[in-house]
Amino acid sequence: MSATDGHRRPARAQRVLCVGDVVGEEAARWLAGRVPQLRADHGLDWVVVNAENCAVTGPNPMDGFGMTVEVVDELLDAGVDAITGGNHSWDGPDVDKILAYPQVVRPLNLEEDRGQGLLTLTGRDTTLTVINLLSPTAELPGMAAPMPRPLWPSWQDIVASHDLPGAVVIDLHGESPWEKASFAAAIDGQVAGVLGTHTHDPTLRGHILPAGTGYVTELGMTGRLGHTGGGFDPMHFVAKLRGEDHTALPAYTLAEGPLALGAVVLDIDPTGATTAITRIS
Repeated sequence: MSATDGHRRPARAQRVLCVGDVVGEEAARWLAGRVPQLRADHGLDWVVVNAENCAVTGPNPMDGFGMTVEVVDELLDAGVDAITGGNHSWDGPDVDKILAYPQVVRPLNLEEDRGQGLLTLTGRDTTLTVINLLSPTAELPGMAAPMPRPLWPSWQDIVASHDLPGAVVIDLHGESPWEKASFAAAIDGQVAGVLGTHTHDPTLRGHILPAGTGYVTELGMTGRLGHTGGGFDPMHFVAKLRGEDHTALPAYTLAEGPLALGAVVLDIDPTGATTAITRIS
């Protein structure tokens, strides 16, 4: 199974850990400390982490997240193989440096000269291609991210113009559960997995679609849960909902409470089809 005929398939079955939005530096350090044990406990071949929220870079959560070199280095040094992003990929002062990392992918479906939206990992007799896509539903006016193209024509262009070797896993960063589900169903059999990110609140079920694509609506966030599960104080979003000037509020703060891991393990067979999805916490 692959996106187009003739692409190389994985040489053997593989296990991939996919981790949802890491919120804040503390959560990134906590995850980094757990990666070696997670690899050992679950027999992982690859670890893919969405880290677009791993650093606080400004006072407003709409455009004050992003990544820093220090935090990205810590995740990579711990054994993370690929780091994905989303609408916050362009936040913060280290954008140019972050997007230059060969292990970092930003959304592919937009006009952007910096960085890459697709990464192929090879080794240990396995091949995994990681793609990052951004839904227009994840955008808010005033965000630093360029506006993404719609998903379906973007996917058609990707298949036509890119080699997609091995098993293919997509981090789909979007707001709408129905859009994520529709996209996964539309490309069922072409990729090993479509993993939803962005909304931070994990969905329980993992679905294996009829032609072998594994699908999870929302991986969830990795960090301190707080009262709403988003990983930070929602006061700026509350003010925006009320029609108030959220820019007049104090700087946002990260949540308190227990640390949570939003993640699943995909079992992918040598044809590139997913045979099992296991949520871990």
